Amino acid sequence: MAPLKQFARHAACALTLLLSTLTISSTSAQDTDDTNTIERPFLVRDLRVFGTRLPISPMTILIFGISALILFKNLTKPSTATASHILLDNDSDATRDKMIKMKEEIGDDHEKFAEFARKFSTCPSGKNGNPNGSLGKFTLGTMVPPFDKAVFSSKTKAGSVIGPVQTQFGYHLILVHEKDEQRSLVVE
Repeated sequence: MAPLKQFARHAACALTLLLSTLTISSTSAQDTDDTNTIERPFLVRDLRVFGTRLPISPMTILIFGISALILFKNLTKPSTATASHILLDNDSDATRDKMIKMKEEIGDDHEKFAEFARKFSTCPSGKNGNPNGSLGKFTLGTMVPPFDKAVFSSKTKAGSVIGPVQTQFGYHLILVHEKDEQRSLVVE
């Protein structure tokens, strides 16, 4: 959530600067062409194109360009998440029911999740991860599509256990430790 707040802060600053520049340029449109008046500095002066005065200053164009660059940079940044999982590599309905019961027992308790990962997970991360079952930090598109969709869904909150999620490897219970919200709307 921090990158989203940072993006909002940058966008607000850019908008404030843009609006203040537009105010300066609209007041400068009232300038007359008298020789007795002091000319405004170039960056806040209205542009003239073929003798026509436009109410846009070079500063406005500069601020708009910087704002567009900030927006582009933040919107194209890949989403990341840190998660742990419990994998049972059987696709039967009994396995799914077992995962549902495990999820009810675990709730959103991180310690219980690590203990269950150590005891039941068929993935090596269940025994070797720190905490048990840890997949570390990964980006959107790194995991198989059903796993990615579950983790990066806008409905998934950090600190919650989701699943069971079926993939080609079996059923997963997933504990999302943290995630950013960069592209949550794109995944849905």
